[in-house]
Amino acid sequence: MKNNVEIIEIGPREGLQYHPDYIPAREKIALVNELFECGFRKIEVSSFVHPRVAPQMRDAVEVLSGVSCGEGGGERIRQVLVPNETGCRSAIACKSDEISVWVFLTDRLSFPTLNRSVAETLKRISTICEIAGASAVKTSAYVGAAFGFAGEDPVGHYENLSAMVAKLVQLGCSQVCLNDELAMANPVTVREHLRACMAEVESSKLAVHFYDNRGMGLANVFAAYESGVRIFKSSLGGAGVHGYFRTAIEEKALGKVDPHGLATEDIVYGFEEMGIPTGIDMERLIECGRFMEELLGTQLHSRVRSSGLCGETLKHAKACLRPVRGQSGAGRDVRH
Repeated sequence: MKNNVEIIEIGPREGLQYHPDYIPAREKIALVNELFECGFRKIEVSSFVHPRVAPQMRDAVEVLSGVSCGEGGGERIRQVLVPNETGCRSAIACKSDEISVWVFLTDRLSFPTLNRSVAETLKRISTICEIAGASAVKTSAYVGAAFGFAGEDPVGHYENLSAMVAKLVQLGCSQVCLNDELAMANPVTVREHLRACMAEVESSKLAVHFYDNRGMGLANVFAAYESGVRIFKSSLGGAGVHGYFRTAIEEKALGKVDPHGLATEDIVYGFEEMGIPTGIDMERLIECGRFMEELLGTQLHSRVRSSGLCGETLKHAKACLRPVRGQSGAGRDVRH
């Protein structure tokens, strides 16, 4: 199994979609283009949802059309989220490279968020996969609240999740992302959930997306890596929350603050520190994080950014490592 990882940046969609003040399309395009220059191979650039649901995404056509495909710099995949057949056809007409769909495991979460049952959602996903497949466009899926939620009966949850993952792959989804937008996961449950899913599908078809308001995000990422996952979705600065869950789950179970994502900057830094290549330019990524904060007008959640570090500082820190010989003659790294 390969050791390097792929990080899919979803900030242009997840981080911006519910911001109350409209951000001009030219700014969104500039953000996506800068992210591609950081070294990302795949970015979720927008969403083809109805403007009444997410007014911020009303310029999806303009954004998708304005993003540079690059010149000789490697593959650049522009991914968009679609909720239904209409959104799928619009995305394909705009030459989206890939599309994403969303499903939950229970009607309790599906009705207040997607306004339809799980069964109805799966029927739509089946149609979307057929339409996209006919145009040679790949479809990937998110499973929302994949690691459970407070108040849920845990009996049978692993089986329900693994069955859903298998069903989505059967319908034609090339990849399934286990989403933890309620920040319920911990390293033990991450391993258990992934073990159940990998009994049904290959690890290469799985991705994960973790949130961090309970402080477990990075530990969960590394647990998923150790379990065999190599694809991680994340948002710059951890931008993007899902406040709509407050209509479905008791407030005391959610806490006072809506969950925020684990910052892309922190994931990249963590993997690179461990010698696991991400292919991402840390210096440029930090600058993109600053740009995202300017667009949103708020300080985000990256520990790397809040510490005041820059890419050059991180490079210098690595240069301060020197090999020390132990009794066995094997080298180990010690910081000055």
